[in-house]
Order: sequence, then C-alpha cells, then structure tokens
Amino acid sequence: MKTLFNNTGYKLYTTEQPRSLKISFSYIRNSDGSLRWFWNSKSKKPLFLKFYNASSFKARLYAMAVKIVFELGLQNLIFEKETLYYKVEGKPVFNIKSSWAIFTGTPGPNNKALLYAGGSFYKIACTETAKDLLINELANIRFASTSRLFYVPKTILHNGNILQTADISKNGQRKNSFGIIHAKAVKGITNKYQRRCSIADWGYFQMLKKDLHALHDERIPPNLIRKLNAILEKVDEKQYITLSFSHGDFTSWNCFVNNNMLSVYDWELASCEKPKGFDFFHFIIQNGILINKKPWKSILEEIKQKNRLTFHFNEDELYQHLKFYLLTNILAYLKLYSEQKEWHLQIHWLLQTWTEALNLFAKEIYTERQMLIMDIFDTLHTTPYAALKFQNREPEKLSLDSDIDMLMSSQNAENLIRFLKRNHLAEHMIISRKSFMYRVRIVTNDNQQILNLDLILKIQWKGLEFMKVDKLIKRSFLNEFGVKTVCNTDTAKYLHYFYTLNGSEVPERYRDFTEKNIPENKLQKISEHINQLKIRTNQRLSFLKNTFIYINDTFSEKGFVMTFSGVDGAGKSTVISEISNLIEKRYRRPVKILRHRPSLLPILSVWTKGEEKAHHDVVNSLPRQGSNNNTFSSFARFLYYYTDYIIGQFIIYLKYVLRGKIVLYDRYYFDFIADARRSNINLPQSVAESGYFFLMKPKFNFFLYAAPEKILSRKKELSYKSVCHLNAEYNKLFSKLGKQNDSAKYIAIENNDLNETLNIIMNNIIKTK
Repeated sequence: MKTLFNNTGYKLYTTEQPRSLKISFSYIRNSDGSLRWFWNSKSKKPLFLKFYNASSFKARLYAMAVKIVFELGLQNLIFEKETLYYKVEGKPVFNIKSSWAIFTGTPGPNNKALLYAGGSFYKIACTETAKDLLINELANIRFASTSRLFYVPKTILHNGNILQTADISKNGQRKNSFGIIHAKAVKGITNKYQRRCSIADWGYFQMLKKDLHALHDERIPPNLIRKLNAILEKVDEKQYITLSFSHGDFTSWNCFVNNNMLSVYDWELASCEKPKGFDFFHFIIQNGILINKKPWKSILEEIKQKNRLTFHFNEDELYQHLKFYLLTNILAYLKLYSEQKEWHLQIHWLLQTWTEALNLFAKEIYTERQMLIMDIFDTLHTTPYAALKFQNREPEKLSLDSDIDMLMSSQNAENLIRFLKRNHLAEHMIISRKSFMYRVRIVTNDNQQILNLDLILKIQWKGLEFMKVDKLIKRSFLNEFGVKTVCNTDTAKYLHYFYTLNGSEVPERYRDFTEKNIPENKLQKISEHINQLKIRTNQRLSFLKNTFIYINDTFSEKGFVMTFSGVDGAGKSTVISEISNLIEKRYRRPVKILRHRPSLLPILSVWTKGEEKAHHDVVNSLPRQGSNNNTFSSFARFLYYYTDYIIGQFIIYLKYVLRGKIVLYDRYYFDFIADARRSNINLPQSVAESGYFFLMKPKFNFFLYAAPEKILSRKKELSYKSVCHLNAEYNKLFSKLGKQNDSAKYIAIENNDLNETLNIIMNNIIKTK
C-alpha cells in the first residue's frame, strides 16, 4: 500500500509523524485475508463498486445491499477501518481528502492497482512489467481510437507509472451475454489490422512454444502440459493462419454498453499477433468460466451459436481459430502463472476448463477414455488422494480391462463426482454408494468405452478398518507422471491384508513385491493384527453391525437379466462366453450363466430315467426330435416347465439380481413360444405367449440369427426349411414384444461378425444402465 501511494504523490505512515495528517481508510478483504478494496472512510458513496462486475443476479443483490448501507450511513459500522497518517510528496494525481476508492488488483508480475477519483480511473503500475504494459496500452488506445464501431476512453500517462483514463461507465451497463453490440465491436477491432502468415513465420506463437519448453512449475497439472505438447507436435508449420488486431482481454468487465455502442477499456494486452477471432472466443470462454461457471460443453455450444453474430466461420474455420486461440491464450497465461507466487482460486477454474477444452483437438491423439483419465488426475492435482496398485506409467495407458482405485475423503470423492458429471467426455455415469466407497462407472461418447473408478473412503474387511486412508494418503508419493501413488510398503501391506483376510494366498504376480516390501518383523505384527480382526468379527455387537453393513453394501446396486435366443448354430454360446468376459472385466459386474430356465425343477426325464441317464440322453440327442403330439401331455409338460419359470424367477431375482449380478440366459422362455417342439410340446403358440405376461421381463433380449447357409455350416442339426421357419418365428416374436413393452429391449442381431455383435450388445447395455 505504501508503494502504491508513493506513486500517486503521497507517503503513508502507520504512526503519527511531524507535519503528517491523519486519515482513515475502510476496506474489504479477499478470502485469503489480503486487501481487495479500500477507500476514504469519509466517502459518502461506495465508489469501490466501480470495480465490481454486478451483472449477475447475486452480484446485483450485493451491490444493492452495499448502496443501502451507504444511504443509511452505516458504512463505518459495517466495514473494517484503519487510521493512518500521510504527507504530500511531489505533485499528487488525486486529492486524498476527497471521495476515492482503490482496487488492489490481481497478484502477479503484471499487478496494477486501480484508483477511482474525480471522475477518472488511474492504473498504478506496481512492477516493472506493469509499467511496460501501461505504455503499451496507451499506444493501443491511440491505434484503436479512430473506429466508429466502439468507444475508447481518453487517456493520459503520468510519470510512466500511472495511466489516467476517463470514466466511460456513466449511463452504461455491463452485460455478461455476448450480443450484437459486442459482435459489432469485435468486428471493428479485427478490421483495424489483418494479415496471413505461415505458422513457422508467426513469431509470437514460436516464442510461446519456447516458453513452454522452459516451463517448470509443479503447480501446473502435468496432463495439461502433455496435451499441449502433443497438440503442438501435430501442428503443421507450413499451415497458414489469419492474424488480426485484438483487444486481448475482451471481457464483460472491460466493457460497458452505452447508447447501442460498446465502450471498451483496459487495452494493455492488445496486439496484432493474435489469431483472428481471439476477442470473440475470449469473451465467451472467460465469462463462461469466471462469471457463469459453465461446463466446457455449454461454453462450446454458446461459441457455435454466437458465431452467427460475428464472423460466420464455417465449422472447419471455427475449430481452426478456436484451436489457436486456446493454444496462444493457455501458453501465455501458463508462463504468467508460473511467475506468480500465490495462486487465486480462479486460476484453478481456468486450468480445469482449459484442459477439457483441449480435448477437442487432442482426440486425434488420444481416445476419449484416455483423455478422461488425464482430466481426472489433473483435477485431483491439488487434492489429497492416493492411487492404489497404480503402475508408474502414463495414466491414460491403463488397459481397457483395468479400473482405478483411489483413496480419498468423502468430500473429495463427491467433488470428483461433480466434476465428472460436468465433463463432456462422460456420456453416462452410474454411481453406487457403499459404506466404505463410491463405485463410479463412466461410459465415454466414442466407442462406448468404460472407465471404472473405486473411490475408497475406508479400507475395511467385514466392517472393520484394517488400514487408515488418511495415513496412506500422507505417505503417498508423486510419480513421474504426476499421479499421487500409495507407497510400496503400504501397497504391499494392503495386498497381504486383503488376500489373507479373504482366505486366499497373495497371487503370484504380487508375491515377490509383497515379500520384498514387508520386513519379517512387520509381517509378524500384521499376522497378529489379522487374527485380532477375525476374533472381533465374531463378537456379538460387531457381528450384528457388520451383517447390517454387508447386507446394505450387497444390495446397493441391482443387477439385471439378459437373454440370448436363436436356432442352434446362430453363435449363442460363443457370444455369451465373450459377453460374460466383457461384463466381468470391463463392466466390473459379476455374471451368472443359466441354461434355458431357472432349473429349480429338473428336466422331466429325470423322474423316469434318473439324473445321470436323463442328462446323458439330452446331451447326446438332436434338438426337435420329440414325437409328442398329445395335447394333454403337451400341456402337462408346459405347465411343469412354466411352474419352474414362475417360482424360479423370484429365486433368481433374490439370489442374483438383487445382489448385483448380471444373469445371462442361454435360451429363455421365448423357445416355448417360437420353438415349443424343441421341448417336445405341441400346443397353440398363443398358450405360451399368454404365459409370458406373468413373468418378470428380462432387461435385454437378443435374438441372434444368420443366413441359413451360414448356420448350417456351423451346425447341421436342423434342415434348411426349419432354420428359415424358426428365424422368421423368432423375428416376428421379438418385433411384436418390442412394440408391447418399452421397459425391456428386444433386439435382433445378424451375427456374421463377432466383434460387431459384441459391440452392439455392450453398447445397448451401457447406454441403458
């Protein structure tokens, strides 16, 4: 503060000095305790609101409340106050006894304070870099001042440290939304100067690239840097770019709408070296992040809509100019932030949105799943967490079958989930809350890839905590790819605890690691602790509590039923085997495979032949060879199997579905409707079809078919005519059921290519669940 006033012609003291005069300052602090605004305590008006962007509803309420306080004369009771002493030195630029207010500015190498007094704003440079910016701003204002499409303030430079500008806010208002008036001003600024050059000859861009290579600041999220480098490597240096004059910080807080014209101030960052459209993108993106706190996908949508007001770029031009806006703006500010000792909260907001915005241009290099993993670890960069069993490699190179286990607090887990809900890469998200963790399943937009996260709040077994999450986080280390990882000793202990408590040996792939990182004396203590935990689980109160927790966790996420129908040779067995593997490895859900029906009741022949003989005959006989034509016998057989479905469906639901398992039926009740002869039943199709009404409807039902020639080449168990007939019957049935029921899916798939079939099935599962 003392340096600031020295530049304006006054010298401040905290204690009374000879010939000094007394003055009282009132002030408002930032959230970190530093001064934000201060003013002469005798001021009758809240002049500090001149620096406040009161364009949102909440901000307008605050400004109104402050004005009421001043109208009632209560300001000296509400705001903090301090008494100081001053002397006049040189020629002051304003009268310290009058009404005035000062904004201390944003900390950093470009820091400038802003004074409002006597109807003018005074920018006061606090650093050498800031002085250069003031001189640059004066030149830019003179260059821009001849336009008829916008206003600029009259400006005077005092002693190289202070830039005085006229107050152009009178009778004007700030508007957060980019409108026609802003578009007119942007076009006017752009038309002052334009040129085309190759990327290789673009000096400003080449300088920013060099600055990036020299950047070493651990506060900057590492995956943001890696994305930037990857995108920059793909830039064609022979490509041409249109550059134009730009304001450089064209935002709602640097503009006032007045008489259908835009008054624009704060020209210190203006230049002729920025890509065309820079001001347009900057206004919408900065407002979206800092004022409206929008997610990137909403900001991008606004850019596309407002493009119609300004340059009318086609899609390729829009993305081309947006790409170079992001690159130049991010690179310039990363250098600036690296020189800034203390970071304010808004910097983290900007970094988080910028890294997501770069995904638009990194998708040629990474898959969406990979970019989402990078975004997750970047947003956690300043958060206490620790990844468990995580390899020391680039996080995005995690295999498709691997999930990510992270230890963190409940609050940080909820913050991460909120971030994921806003991220445009996460098309679908399923969250399962257990007593000790959040299980998050994310489906990306491209190729419907799945990412599973286990956000672990407590490390426990049967409700008993055997390791402390907060201690493991404190002992974690940052690996070379910017991932905070549980240290080797704690990882080894966790593995030993986990497998031993669950009654199994440590897998061979972990055995050398655990033996190497757990000393013999520690192993003995762990064994004693494990024995104590097992004893405690049998105590009455612990048993009741743990049983309740177990039941609650077990039923936290329900499963569902899937069926696969089709003639023999359609490929059902192969598809079911592959889908079961995909669901268990990528969808991270346990699977139960059933054949045809719940099988609560045995096949009928068991009652006459015995179990072994009956099953032997079924396995070795061809389908559809039964000779039963008796209606009464057929109805009795159908009723027997139907009873199995009616009763068994509840057993399956309680035993598997409620406990989170995915039940796969190889054939299902649909065989009784479309191919009753297979079960040696001869009844009208309407009988079995009516019975389906009383059954629980499986969530997904897939009918697999292929050309008769292909089916007969796989299995020659049916005639050509039978294959055609059954395919038609199943297809007609699935079409009919699909129209009758919206809650279940009935999908016919021509199973010619296994990978394509698997993709269709998995896409349907993950889009729905």
